[in-house]
Amino acid sequence: MTTFEVIQEFPAAMADRAGAWNFIRGFAATWRSPLADGDGWSEADLDAAEARLGLRLPAALREAYQLFGRRTDLTSLQDVLLSPADLKVTDQALVFRVENQAAVFWGIPIAGWSSPTLP
Repeated sequence: MTTFEVIQEFPAAMADRAGAWNFIRGFAATWRSPLADGDGWSEADLDAAEARLGLRLPAALREAYQLFGRRTDLTSLQDVLLSPADLKVTDQALVFRVENQAAVFWGIPIAGWSSPTLP
């Protein structure tokens, strides 16, 4: 059995997105169940969200949704990762996560994107 040491693996997870996704794969495989096909949202679901919102999702958010976005055991134990159909723009931010009592919302300011709108 391969071991996964959070402290040992964490620096690589902070280096870049590929490191982060490898960290999540290792964490899931050790502490939950390995990531599998169907754990993420489809291209069609994400494309539909972009069309509805009129903007492109940031690359990292899109990749996360594709890799493990449906895995509520990894994303929604306390607070909820919104489905692509529930993503919304509020106060010039793309809201993707909601605290369990809707007292806090997590979002990404749109102004920081280099090219957020669809052509």
